[in-house]
Amino acid sequence: MSQQEGHLRDYLQLIRKHDFTLCLSVLLVLGTALIISLRLPKMYAASTLMLLVQPSATSSLPSANLFQNVLSGGVDRREMETISTRFSTESMLKAAIENLEESGNAKAVALYPPIGKLKRTLKAQLNPDSDYINLSIALTEAEGGERNAALLVNQLAQDMKTLRRGDEETKLRKRIEFLQDKRREIQAEIEKDLEALLLFVRENGSPETWVPILTNLLERRSSVQERLETNQQQLYATRAHIAYLHEQLELLPEQTKISETTSYDPVWLFQQEKLFTLESQRVADAERIGKTASELKGLDAQIAVVREKNEQTSPTATTITSGPSAHHTYIKNQLLTFVPSLSRYENAAERLKQELSMLETELAQVLEQIPENQMILTQMVAKIQKTNELAEEIAKRLLEVEILYAESKLTTSRNQMGGIEIIDRAVPRKIPVSPRLRFVLIIAGIAGVSLGITIALFIEYLGGSTENLTD
Repeated sequence: MSQQEGHLRDYLQLIRKHDFTLCLSVLLVLGTALIISLRLPKMYAASTLMLLVQPSATSSLPSANLFQNVLSGGVDRREMETISTRFSTESMLKAAIENLEESGNAKAVALYPPIGKLKRTLKAQLNPDSDYINLSIALTEAEGGERNAALLVNQLAQDMKTLRRGDEETKLRKRIEFLQDKRREIQAEIEKDLEALLLFVRENGSPETWVPILTNLLERRSSVQERLETNQQQLYATRAHIAYLHEQLELLPEQTKISETTSYDPVWLFQQEKLFTLESQRVADAERIGKTASELKGLDAQIAVVREKNEQTSPTATTITSGPSAHHTYIKNQLLTFVPSLSRYENAAERLKQELSMLETELAQVLEQIPENQMILTQMVAKIQKTNELAEEIAKRLLEVEILYAESKLTTSRNQMGGIEIIDRAVPRKIPVSPRLRFVLIIAGIAGVSLGITIALFIEYLGGSTENLTD
């Protein structure tokens, strides 16, 4: 801390020591700056404040499409910078001077400096975060001063309004022509896509026809499957019943007893009659005189033989009448009925299987074609929808541009044209903007103090060097 105070005291002593040099430097610099400022020509400035107006029809037709950025026509910072740069172009300045001459300001135009100097003195400043442009220019008294500056600034603003109005009308006309051509092109594309869609529907159908066709095929297949299952069941039942009838037919006899009659056996009756005859003959022979005992013995032997045979023969005989069995005949009749039914069921099953195979093949073809056709149809419909949306968007943009074009032709109550509104017109002011004496004197005072301190330090440095050389 003591070292800092020591250094500060040394500097103060140095300033006191060379106060004359310091004051002389300040006075010399101030005097020089004052003389130069008084000899410089006075500059007078004029400025106008302009507002870039957003198109009113842009917000009335909002869009989330690409055209919002391409065809919105809104004002952005780049456009404002373009306008501010265009003010200082040589073509704009020449056109403004020529218009001033034509409007009867030839004497004022004669005082203007060259175009190169006007370009350097003309300033077009953008106000941050706003749509305002401040256009200003400074001229000397010899160049016409504040009056010529105001004339030139106002003429530049008017020329820019007229130029922008012409550019805007030309741009809007070209935009209208472009949108109309694009709308006709899109309409032709929509008609072409619709014809292709109709041709595709005629050849391949649509969901309105695919659904009934598919439903009909599915119903027919289901009906055939049900009929085939029913026929298969009937076929299996018929085969089982026929097998059962065959088994029963093998167990039953083909003939059955119809009636049974019991009567005397004719042999036995014959033998009885013979026996009776022999016994009668013996009795007769025994009574007859002259018969020998040997002849009677022969009759007795015959009678014994006949009696023995009668004893061995049954006196009665049973007669049985047989005929076809009714049950056996019934089963045969059933077999005759069921065998043709079996053939009919088998033929029906084969026919139903063929019909089912054909339906499944047709259904497979339809199911194979429908997804591809549906995808193609969906793509075609989506393309037409997108094209229609694009046509609607172009119609909106066209309507918007036509509204903008109509509004550009109207004369507004405010001082607005070509999207530029003059907020403050430039008016001549007698207050010079250059040279600024107060600012010059302050800078000159600072420069004089700095020069005096520099000279004092240099003298001290030279004085210290000389003492070192003497030592």
